[in-house]
Amino acid sequence: MKSYGKTKDDIKAEKSIKCREIVKEIVNFGVDESQKIQIIKLLALELESNSNMKKIINTVNKISENNIDKDAPSLIGV
Repeated sequence: MKSYGKTKDDIKAEKSIKCREIVKEIVNFGVDESQKIQIIKLLALELESNSNMKKIINTVNKISENNIDKDAPSLIGV
């Protein structure tokens, strides 16, 4: 039996490739770590699922808080 058109796996692979291309463009744009985190937050706000959006925002906020503490310049010895 021949199949015509794209399979679900083909469509999924094409969508994945497109996502990778978008990420590559963002990275090529020259964004730093904090900007990447902000982009993730902004993309999460675009999700249709309020529940998923909240989970992602909460997780990213926890990561941001930890990064701020680690990356903050120390005034000791200045």
